[in-house]
Amino acid sequence: MSLEEKINQLSFQMELLLDAIDWSNRPFEHEVIKANLTKQEVEAFFLLLDEIRERQNEQTRYGLSSVEPLLVHFVGMLHPKLNAETILEACVRQGMATDVTEPLYRQVKLLY
Repeated sequence: MSLEEKINQLSFQMELLLDAIDWSNRPFEHEVIKANLTKQEVEAFFLLLDEIRERQNEQTRYGLSSVEPLLVHFVGMLHPKLNAETILEACVRQGMATDVTEPLYRQVKLLY
């Protein structure tokens, strides 16, 4: 079996496993696997959340509360394989970085 055939076989098996597992408690991981993100891409996602948190804190220090600029930055920097609404919902459902993800998710729901 060639390397390409092995990769195709593993890809097919991953698809089967992805559909067979109950992901209700792990929606973030489900989205990451579905998008086929690398470890570095997932780490970049968490760095983006940290960056949004810093911007959010800076806005608060200046008495600003608008989430829209944060959402624009988030969407602009988000990996193209991810959908902003879907990944934010997954983070909120899983309780991940809710100080950042909940306001962004509420805002994105207003826009979509």
